Amino acid sequence: MSWLLPDARQRAARLLDFWRHALGGLHGRYASFFTTSSLSGVAVWDPPGRWKVSLWQMIRFGPAFVRVFRTNCLRGLALLNAVERHHPREPHYYLFAIGTEPVHQGCGVGTALLAPMLATCDAEGMPAYLESSNLRNVPFYQRSGFQVMREIRVPEGPAITLMRRPAGG
Repeated sequence: MSWLLPDARQRAARLLDFWRHALGGLHGRYASFFTTSSLSGVAVWDPPGRWKVSLWQMIRFGPAFVRVFRTNCLRGLALLNAVERHHPREPHYYLFAIGTEPVHQGCGVGTALLAPMLATCDAEGMPAYLESSNLRNVPFYQRSGFQVMREIRVPEGPAITLMRRPAGG
């Protein structure tokens, strides 16, 4: 998000608006939310067939998207388009977002947040998929059975690592 919102002082406030719309409307209707008892982290998973944002949802989210990203909204759309072009079409669970309070990173919170849905994937014989915009997180996901599919870039943008975990990890 720092690529789209380079001013750290404004980033926090604008991201609150982004997450309110993204989780309240775009992904919140069908998503599964996992958190810890201390609320030190959260994971948001879309079920099979529910990862794609419809045209109607994009139209409704458009004003908020422009308000959040302002002059960088075209960059944001280019990033979304590049990622969606490579998103698997096979049925899968999609890790839309995961985050851990910085003080709790490296303490097993992320692994604990992934565990319930990865167990569901295994029980249902369903793969899981995610996109990581932070190369430092790739080994973390690999320890949970995710494999790198490819890396993509948008012009002047961050590297995005696309990862898939087969059922049974």
